[in-house]
Amino acid sequence: MFKDEISKALIDATKHINTLDVEDKGQWRRAIFYLYLLIFHRRPSAEHDELKTLVHQEVQHSNFREEGVVMAQTMAEYLFEQGQKQGLILSERRGEKKVKKGETRAKRDSLLKLLSLRFESVPEPIIKKVSGMRSHAKLDTLFEKAVTTQTLDEIDWDNI
Repeated sequence: MFKDEISKALIDATKHINTLDVEDKGQWRRAIFYLYLLIFHRRPSAEHDELKTLVHQEVQHSNFREEGVVMAQTMAEYLFEQGQKQGLILSERRGEKKVKKGETRAKRDSLLKLLSLRFESVPEPIIKKVSGMRSHAKLDTLFEKAVTTQTLDEIDWDNI
């Protein structure tokens, strides 16, 4: 998807999010969190600031706008730190093959972080399953499921 198309999609999504009741802060948080995840995990880093700002500008409720800014900043800082620790160091020392392993590790770490943020307690068998995953496609699919489900039980762990 090109930047213009993703920008339009983010504006449209934010307009729908703006229709949520102000009292339903939890639903608003999940929806905005998902938009930021899409920006930070699916778009080139050169687009992050512009797309993040676009979402901020479209949020109509001022108290939500401030919370969104903090949420996006926290996510950006975490991803930046992970990239520095795993991607850049491995890239310099061990070449392209190790970068792939670092990306996989970063995806697993991000997924585990997301699970712990969304679902207060993550059972040890799930942590072990995620920690052993190597497939980027499976990690990406699981990441999206973790964002969109309400409970860990909604995820079919046996078929992942």
